[in-house]
Amino acid sequence: MRKMIAIIRYEYKMQFKRLATWGVLLAATVFALLDNYPSASNLTRLEFLNEPAYFVYRTMSLNGFVLMFGLMFLLAERFPLDHKTGMKLLLMSHALQKRQYILGKLLGGFLYTLSILCIFIALNTAVYFVAAPFPISLLDCIVPLVKAIIVSAFPVSLFVSLCSVALPGMIDIRLFYLFAAILFGINAAYVGSANAAPFYMITSGDLIRFIWVNPKWSFHDTGSIIANGAFLMGSGLVFGSLLFLRHKFWRSE
Repeated sequence: MRKMIAIIRYEYKMQFKRLATWGVLLAATVFALLDNYPSASNLTRLEFLNEPAYFVYRTMSLNGFVLMFGLMFLLAERFPLDHKTGMKLLLMSHALQKRQYILGKLLGGFLYTLSILCIFIALNTAVYFVAAPFPISLLDCIVPLVKAIIVSAFPVSLFVSLCSVALPGMIDIRLFYLFAAILFGINAAYVGSANAAPFYMITSGDLIRFIWVNPKWSFHDTGSIIANGAFLMGSGLVFGSLLFLRHKFWRSE
């Protein structure tokens, strides 16, 4: 357990020390504020922007998607980089078990992704609270923020981190980038509606309707919400688990 925790800490700290992490976070935050900042023009353009829940909903579904796309590239190199630099051979020379190594990588990537996404949502919400030209209670901002972390940030982070870390450990990283680009492209092309969203939506799936629902669009499709959550969490856990079954991944097995 101690060795696995050491790998988790290493993965977590190393990723936070990378300038690319803060570059991706800064870029996503700038895009989010340009799109959702409570300026006079944006308040005119976006009918519900005076509602904190809508602000959090929009920030998570649209701009959180950009952040996840950027983090996917940073996470995908975790296993290939260890192989390229010889770090994997060094770790195998110690009394480290395969499951400790894999779990350390996966959990470290998950905690890193969840932390960055929470920082992103909280930072944008804080700016919105301070800059809004109309009275807002702090509770009105905190409630949707907490909802976003529980119903969206957690499953999205689980999906993106486990898939991005695990799959390049099993297939060529270029093939992973191709699959990821197709999935993210399909997500980017999706236009929201009153109907149930496809289950494979990453940040704009029906799970996010727990944060805010358009008052003009009544929505009661519980099945699509369950399907979206099952896809995000189930896919992440399945792909993460498959790595344990890969032969010749660790020493001479």
